[in-house]
Amino acid sequence: MDFKFLQNLKFSIINFSLSPENELNLPFFRGATIRGALGYAFKKNICIKKEIVCKECNLIQDCVYIKLFEPKIKNKNEKVEEIPRPYVIEFPNERKNLYKTGENFQFNLILFGEAIQYFPYFFLSFIELGKTGLGKYREKFYIESVFQKYPTEKNIFKIGNEFMEKIEEKNFEIECKDIKSIKIKFITPTKIKNEGRFIQVPEFSVFIKAILRRVSQILYFWCDYKEKNNFSEILEDAEKVKIGRCSLKWIDYKRYSTRQKTTMKMGGILGEIEYRGNIGKFYPLISAGSYIHIGKNTSFGLGKYLIFSPD
Repeated sequence: MDFKFLQNLKFSIINFSLSPENELNLPFFRGATIRGALGYAFKKNICIKKEIVCKECNLIQDCVYIKLFEPKIKNKNEKVEEIPRPYVIEFPNERKNLYKTGENFQFNLILFGEAIQYFPYFFLSFIELGKTGLGKYREKFYIESVFQKYPTEKNIFKIGNEFMEKIEEKNFEIECKDIKSIKIKFITPTKIKNEGRFIQVPEFSVFIKAILRRVSQILYFWCDYKEKNNFSEILEDAEKVKIGRCSLKWIDYKRYSTRQKTTMKMGGILGEIEYRGNIGKFYPLISAGSYIHIGKNTSFGLGKYLIFSPD
């Protein structure tokens, strides 16, 4: 089974450590809060025609905000339901919501392909966001440090040092393992759609199809990889892998979108599922998916899973 196309995948994982000026109270679904506020700060930083609606602006083809945050507007002729945003806001798996002075809160910013070069824009936007404040009470913060975690580990920025290091990037390295079973733990709600409906217990072939869809879209839109791959053999082999133990559950909760002026459902599956069979041949793909998130609303941090060996 040939997964060489994965070598065209490029992404960087950058950790931000932020400190609140007084205290910061974040909602349960922090990814959506940060993602929404980041979009406003990003646009505020770079837009030179703020009085014009984006769709009517004559600079739309060259606008970095449109490219990264509303790519469907620029690529309106693409025959896809949604163009993936080239970033993910990924929070640690913790329940802490209230951060006081001196308590740092952290998250990862994952950038894909072409978006990596725009990291300075994201950095400046988080500085702007810290000055404006987050949440209902506009609670302010500042950037304590920035650290790159993947594909290399290095300090990018630390408070008191005005110099910022360049973000490193390289092609994804394929990792192989000879295993006959694997445990997948979904740690943020994962919304996988198959044949028009959302799946509560994904068969292995459905799980693999979701990863392939996500990888293919990132490669096509953000990594300049336009080759068409035939995944029929991969999916046929995936159907031979069976479900073992399963403790998945579906959760639903709502968030209000200030941009769309409506309440949105942000549910998905959480928990663990074990797959048994010739897993080793799929490991490079499963490994890639664990970094880039899968399913719906990935830019908010949904669709994150971890890989374990079964007990």
